[in-house]
Amino acid sequence: MDSSLQAALTNLTRYGNSFGAPAQTRPQWTRQLEFPIKDARKEPVHYLWFVGDYASYDPRVAAATCAAARVFHKACLDFGILYGGECNSGNDVRLTGDMRLFETLRDKNRNSFAKAHFDAIITTDPHSFHALTHDYPATNGARSVLHHTQLFSDLIRNGALPLRNRLRMTVTYHDPCYLGRYNAIFCAPRRVMAALGLQLIEMPLSRTYAYCCGAGRGRIWMENPPAFPERPAVARVSEAAALKGVQTLVVVCPKDLVMFQEAIKTAGLEGRLEVKELSELVEQAMG
Repeated sequence: MDSSLQAALTNLTRYGNSFGAPAQTRPQWTRQLEFPIKDARKEPVHYLWFVGDYASYDPRVAAATCAAARVFHKACLDFGILYGGECNSGNDVRLTGDMRLFETLRDKNRNSFAKAHFDAIITTDPHSFHALTHDYPATNGARSVLHHTQLFSDLIRNGALPLRNRLRMTVTYHDPCYLGRYNAIFCAPRRVMAALGLQLIEMPLSRTYAYCCGAGRGRIWMENPPAFPERPAVARVSEAAALKGVQTLVVVCPKDLVMFQEAIKTAGLEGRLEVKELSELVEQAMG
Protein backbone atom coordinates (compact mmCIF):
# COMPACT_ATOMS: atom_id res chain seq x y z
CA MET A 1 0.00 0.00 0.00
CA ASP A 2 1.15 3.54 -0.72
CA SER A 3 2.82 4.82 2.47
CA SER A 4 0.99 8.16 2.35
CA LEU A 5 -2.34 6.38 2.03
CA GLN A 6 -1.42 4.10 4.92
CA ALA A 7 -0.66 7.15 7.08
CA ALA A 8 -3.98 8.77 6.15
CA LEU A 9 -5.97 5.62 6.97
CA THR A 10 -4.12 5.30 10.28
CA ASN A 11 -5.04 8.91 11.16
CA LEU A 12 -8.64 8.29 10.17
CA THR A 13 -8.75 5.23 12.41
CA ARG A 14 -7.27 7.03 15.41
CA TYR A 15 -8.66 10.55 15.05
CA GLY A 16 -11.58 10.40 12.62
CA ASN A 17 -9.78 12.68 10.17
CA SER A 18 -6.92 12.30 7.70
CA PHE A 19 -4.88 15.14 9.24
CA GLY A 20 -4.19 13.32 12.50
CA ALA A 21 -5.61 16.23 14.49
CA PRO A 22 -7.59 15.86 17.73
CA ALA A 23 -11.36 16.01 17.31
CA GLN A 24 -11.62 19.00 19.64
CA THR A 25 -9.54 21.10 17.22
CA ARG A 26 -11.96 20.53 14.32
CA PRO A 27 -13.90 23.78 14.95
CA GLN A 28 -10.84 26.00 15.47
CA TRP A 29 -11.51 27.71 12.13
CA THR A 30 -14.65 29.27 13.68
CA ARG A 31 -12.44 31.51 15.83
CA GLN A 32 -11.80 33.64 12.74
CA LEU A 33 -15.48 34.61 12.59
CA GLU A 34 -17.14 37.63 14.19
CA PHE A 35 -20.11 35.55 15.39
CA PRO A 36 -20.61 32.18 17.09
CA ILE A 37 -21.88 29.11 15.27
CA LYS A 38 -24.44 26.96 17.06
CA ASP A 39 -23.57 23.51 18.32
CA ALA A 40 -26.30 21.37 16.75
CA ARG A 41 -25.84 18.77 19.48
CA LYS A 42 -26.91 21.28 22.13
CA GLU A 43 -29.59 23.40 20.45
CA PRO A 44 -31.94 22.78 17.51
CA VAL A 45 -31.08 24.21 14.10
CA HIS A 46 -32.77 24.10 10.72
CA TYR A 47 -29.59 23.30 8.77
CA LEU A 48 -26.85 21.03 10.00
CA TRP A 49 -23.64 22.01 8.21
CA PHE A 50 -21.45 18.96 7.64
CA VAL A 51 -18.17 20.81 7.11
CA GLY A 52 -15.75 18.00 6.17
CA ASP A 53 -12.07 17.44 6.92
CA TYR A 54 -10.35 19.73 4.44
CA ALA A 55 -12.74 22.61 5.04
CA SER A 56 -12.16 22.23 8.78
CA TYR A 57 -8.44 21.51 9.10
CA ASP A 58 -6.54 22.66 6.01
CA PRO A 59 -5.38 26.30 6.40
CA ARG A 60 -5.48 26.72 2.61
CA VAL A 61 -9.25 26.24 2.73
CA ALA A 62 -9.98 28.32 5.83
CA ALA A 63 -10.81 31.52 3.92
CA ALA A 64 -13.40 29.72 1.79
CA THR A 65 -14.93 27.96 4.80
CA CYS A 66 -15.26 31.24 6.68
CA ALA A 67 -16.73 32.91 3.58
CA ALA A 68 -19.44 30.22 3.42
CA ALA A 69 -20.18 30.73 7.13
CA ARG A 70 -20.51 34.49 6.66
CA VAL A 71 -22.82 34.05 3.68
CA PHE A 72 -25.03 31.69 5.71
CA HIS A 73 -25.02 34.21 8.56
CA LYS A 74 -25.84 37.20 6.34
CA ALA A 75 -28.68 35.21 4.79
CA CYS A 76 -30.07 34.72 8.33
CA LEU A 77 -29.97 30.93 8.06
CA ASP A 78 -30.54 28.95 11.23
CA PHE A 79 -27.52 26.64 11.04
CA GLY A 80 -25.07 24.81 13.24
CA ILE A 81 -22.25 22.27 13.13
CA LEU A 82 -21.32 19.14 15.08
CA TYR A 83 -18.02 20.58 16.38
CA GLY A 84 -15.88 17.68 17.62
CA GLY A 85 -18.72 15.23 16.96
CA GLU A 86 -18.12 15.23 13.22
CA CYS A 87 -15.88 12.63 11.56
CA ASN A 88 -14.73 12.18 7.99
CA SER A 89 -17.74 11.09 5.92
CA GLY A 90 -15.82 8.05 4.70
CA ASN A 91 -16.47 8.54 0.98
CA ASP A 92 -12.85 8.22 -0.12
CA VAL A 93 -12.10 5.64 2.56
CA ARG A 94 -14.77 3.36 1.11
CA LEU A 95 -13.36 3.80 -2.38
CA THR A 96 -9.88 2.77 -1.25
CA GLY A 97 -11.47 -0.55 -0.22
CA ASP A 98 -11.39 -0.18 3.58
CA MET A 99 -15.04 -0.97 4.19
CA ARG A 100 -14.63 -1.64 7.91
CA LEU A 101 -13.15 1.82 8.51
CA PHE A 102 -15.86 3.40 6.35
CA GLU A 103 -18.55 1.72 8.44
CA THR A 104 -16.88 2.88 11.66
CA LEU A 105 -16.79 6.51 10.47
CA ARG A 106 -20.36 6.31 9.17
CA ASP A 107 -21.65 4.93 12.47
CA LYS A 108 -19.86 7.61 14.49
CA ASN A 109 -21.46 10.31 12.34
CA ARG A 110 -24.87 8.65 12.61
CA ASN A 111 -24.51 8.66 16.40
CA SER A 112 -23.75 12.38 16.29
CA PHE A 113 -26.75 12.96 14.01
CA ALA A 114 -28.93 11.16 16.54
CA LYS A 115 -27.84 13.59 19.27
CA ALA A 116 -28.53 16.66 17.13
CA HIS A 117 -31.82 18.36 16.24
CA PHE A 118 -32.04 19.58 12.64
CA ASP A 119 -34.24 19.48 9.54
CA ALA A 120 -31.74 19.22 6.67
CA ILE A 121 -28.02 18.83 6.01
CA ILE A 122 -25.87 21.19 3.96
CA THR A 123 -22.26 20.56 3.03
CA THR A 124 -19.60 22.48 1.14
CA ASP A 125 -17.79 19.23 0.31
CA PRO A 126 -18.99 17.18 -2.71
CA HIS A 127 -17.25 14.05 -1.37
CA SER A 128 -19.27 14.32 1.84
CA PHE A 129 -22.38 15.19 -0.19
CA HIS A 130 -22.05 11.96 -2.17
CA ALA A 131 -21.52 9.81 0.93
CA LEU A 132 -24.34 11.39 2.92
CA THR A 133 -26.71 11.11 -0.04
CA HIS A 134 -25.93 7.58 -1.21
CA ASP A 135 -24.00 5.68 1.47
CA TYR A 136 -25.83 6.69 4.66
CA PRO A 137 -29.31 5.39 5.47
CA ALA A 138 -32.11 7.92 5.16
CA THR A 139 -32.99 7.33 8.82
CA ASN A 140 -31.36 8.51 12.04
CA GLY A 141 -31.01 12.15 11.07
CA ALA A 142 -29.74 12.03 7.48
CA ARG A 143 -32.75 13.77 5.94
CA SER A 144 -32.46 15.90 2.79
CA VAL A 145 -28.88 16.75 1.86
CA LEU A 146 -27.97 19.92 -0.06
CA HIS A 147 -24.70 21.05 -1.54
CA HIS A 148 -24.12 24.71 -0.74
CA THR A 149 -24.38 25.70 -4.41
CA GLN A 150 -27.94 24.33 -4.45
CA LEU A 151 -28.72 26.31 -1.32
CA PHE A 152 -27.20 29.50 -2.77
CA SER A 153 -29.23 29.04 -5.94
CA ASP A 154 -32.46 28.62 -3.97
CA LEU A 155 -31.72 31.62 -1.77
CA ILE A 156 -30.98 33.84 -4.76
CA ARG A 157 -34.17 32.73 -6.52
CA ASN A 158 -36.20 33.49 -3.37
CA GLY A 159 -34.58 36.90 -2.87
CA ALA A 160 -33.04 35.82 0.46
CA LEU A 161 -29.44 36.42 -0.63
CA PRO A 162 -29.01 40.16 -1.28
CA LEU A 163 -26.39 40.73 -3.98
CA ARG A 164 -25.27 44.36 -4.01
CA ASN A 165 -22.29 44.20 -6.37
CA ARG A 166 -22.08 42.70 -9.83
CA LEU A 167 -18.77 40.93 -10.31
CA ARG A 168 -17.75 41.76 -13.84
CA MET A 169 -15.17 39.02 -14.16
CA THR A 170 -14.46 36.42 -16.82
CA VAL A 171 -14.08 33.02 -15.22
CA THR A 172 -14.11 29.33 -15.95
CA TYR A 173 -15.53 26.60 -13.74
CA HIS A 174 -14.49 23.09 -12.73
CA ASP A 175 -17.25 20.51 -12.23
CA PRO A 176 -16.25 18.34 -9.23
CA CYS A 177 -16.62 14.62 -9.91
CA TYR A 178 -18.84 13.99 -6.88
CA LEU A 179 -21.13 16.93 -7.66
CA GLY A 180 -21.28 16.75 -11.44
CA ARG A 181 -20.53 13.38 -12.97
CA TYR A 182 -21.85 11.29 -10.05
CA ASN A 183 -24.82 13.44 -9.00
CA ALA A 184 -25.68 15.48 -12.13
CA ILE A 185 -25.65 18.83 -10.31
CA PHE A 186 -24.52 21.09 -13.12
CA CYS A 187 -27.01 23.95 -13.19
CA ALA A 188 -27.02 25.22 -9.58
CA PRO A 189 -23.42 26.55 -9.50
CA ARG A 190 -23.83 28.04 -12.97
CA ARG A 191 -27.04 29.82 -11.96
CA VAL A 192 -25.22 31.32 -8.98
CA MET A 193 -22.33 32.51 -11.15
CA ALA A 194 -24.75 34.10 -13.60
CA ALA A 195 -26.54 35.89 -10.74
CA LEU A 196 -23.20 37.28 -9.55
CA GLY A 197 -22.55 38.82 -12.96
CA LEU A 198 -19.70 36.47 -13.86
CA GLN A 199 -19.03 35.74 -17.50
CA LEU A 200 -18.47 32.00 -17.67
CA ILE A 201 -16.31 30.48 -20.36
CA GLU A 202 -16.60 26.71 -20.27
CA MET A 203 -13.54 24.51 -20.49
CA PRO A 204 -13.49 22.02 -23.39
CA LEU A 205 -13.95 19.22 -20.82
CA SER A 206 -16.91 20.19 -18.65
CA ARG A 207 -20.09 18.84 -17.08
CA THR A 208 -20.26 15.04 -17.54
CA TYR A 209 -16.90 15.01 -19.31
CA ALA A 210 -15.05 17.23 -16.84
CA TYR A 211 -11.52 16.09 -16.11
CA CYS A 212 -10.87 14.88 -12.56
CA CYS A 213 -8.71 17.05 -10.29
CA GLY A 214 -6.94 13.89 -9.12
CA ALA A 215 -8.12 13.94 -5.49
CA GLY A 216 -10.92 11.37 -5.51
CA ARG A 217 -10.83 7.72 -4.38
CA GLY A 218 -8.10 8.58 -1.88
CA ARG A 219 -5.72 9.87 -4.55
CA ILE A 220 -5.22 13.09 -2.59
CA TRP A 221 -3.45 10.98 0.07
CA MET A 222 -1.23 9.12 -2.40
CA GLU A 223 1.96 9.78 -4.34
CA ASN A 224 1.66 10.17 -8.11
CA PRO A 225 2.57 6.92 -9.94
CA PRO A 226 5.87 7.12 -11.91
CA ALA A 227 3.99 6.08 -15.04
CA PHE A 228 1.98 9.33 -14.88
CA PRO A 229 4.48 12.16 -14.40
CA GLU A 230 1.87 14.92 -14.77
CA ARG A 231 -0.83 15.16 -12.13
CA PRO A 232 -4.42 15.57 -13.42
CA ALA A 233 -4.70 18.89 -11.59
CA VAL A 234 -1.80 20.33 -13.61
CA ALA A 235 -3.50 19.36 -16.86
CA ARG A 236 -6.72 20.93 -15.62
CA VAL A 237 -5.26 24.32 -14.67
CA SER A 238 -3.37 24.39 -17.97
CA GLU A 239 -6.69 23.84 -19.74
CA ALA A 240 -8.21 26.73 -17.77
CA ALA A 241 -5.27 29.07 -18.37
CA ALA A 242 -5.48 28.49 -22.13
CA LEU A 243 -8.95 30.10 -22.29
CA LYS A 244 -8.83 33.65 -23.62
CA GLY A 245 -9.57 36.30 -21.02
CA VAL A 246 -9.87 33.88 -18.10
CA GLN A 247 -7.88 34.70 -14.97
CA THR A 248 -10.03 32.94 -12.35
CA LEU A 249 -10.89 29.27 -11.96
CA VAL A 250 -14.02 28.85 -9.82
CA VAL A 251 -14.35 25.72 -7.68
CA VAL A 252 -16.95 24.41 -5.23
CA CYS A 253 -14.93 21.70 -3.46
CA PRO A 254 -12.26 22.07 -0.75
CA LYS A 255 -10.10 19.39 -2.34
CA ASP A 256 -10.30 21.09 -5.73
CA LEU A 257 -9.13 24.28 -4.06
CA VAL A 258 -6.09 22.55 -2.57
CA MET A 259 -5.23 20.54 -5.68
CA PHE A 260 -5.47 23.47 -8.08
CA GLN A 261 -3.59 25.91 -5.86
CA GLU A 262 -0.67 23.50 -5.79
CA ALA A 263 -1.02 22.74 -9.52
CA ILE A 264 -0.80 26.43 -10.42
CA LYS A 265 2.58 26.59 -8.67
CA THR A 266 3.76 23.41 -10.39
CA ALA A 267 2.65 24.65 -13.82
CA GLY A 268 4.26 28.06 -13.34
CA LEU A 269 0.90 29.84 -13.71
CA GLU A 270 1.16 32.08 -10.66
CA GLY A 271 0.06 35.59 -11.57
CA ARG A 272 -1.85 34.29 -14.59
CA LEU A 273 -4.55 32.18 -12.92
CA GLU A 274 -6.11 32.20 -9.47
CA VAL A 275 -8.51 29.76 -7.83
CA LYS A 276 -11.61 31.01 -6.01
CA GLU A 277 -14.23 29.05 -4.12
CA LEU A 278 -17.72 30.19 -5.11
CA SER A 279 -18.59 31.16 -1.51
CA GLU A 280 -15.84 33.80 -1.60
CA LEU A 281 -17.35 35.33 -4.73
CA VAL A 282 -20.88 35.25 -3.28
CA GLU A 283 -19.64 37.06 -0.18
CA GLN A 284 -17.89 39.62 -2.36
CA ALA A 285 -21.10 40.24 -4.30
CA MET A 286 -23.07 40.64 -1.07
CA GLY A 287 -20.78 43.50 -0.07
